[in-house]
Amino acid sequence: MSIVNYVTNSGFESGLTGWVTSGTVTLNSTYSQTGSNSAQVAGGTSGSYIYKLVSVPDGNSFELMVSLSKNGSGLGPSVIIGVFYFTTGLVFQNTGLLATIPSRLPDGTANNWKTAYFHVEPAFSGGTIAQIFIMNGSLANSVDLFVDDVQLLNSALDLG
Repeated sequence: MSIVNYVTNSGFESGLTGWVTSGTVTLNSTYSQTGSNSAQVAGGTSGSYIYKLVSVPDGNSFELMVSLSKNGSGLGPSVIIGVFYFTTGLVFQNTGLLATIPSRLPDGTANNWKTAYFHVEPAFSGGTIAQIFIMNGSLANSVDLFVDDVQLLNSALDLG
């Protein structure tokens, strides 16, 4: 059985297509973990974020991987990451993941990235839409966040 990434445009190679943005979010074509692009989510107290809705098999658990870095050597952002499940009618079912990554991200302008790995709990019955949410937490004077290579993989597969 092959490994499937349920996130299309996970590396932002097609721009921000398929991603919903709030606040100041731009496509960055200078700094990326892989490929040519990353999403740049504004720092400071903007509370900017991105999210994507993806179809997933009912009742499965997942592994989420996301590559993160900061824009320069300044004060890094804290990052809030969530996976929330909904029915096909977009009725909230449950939370699969809610995590915070402290403000110690590497400098993406020096080509340094952190890949964060998370186990995502399964959806309740009927939860076939997963929302992957990534927010640059509000922190005065923090620099922008770079996001790349967002992957949601079925954890029932042998990844090793």
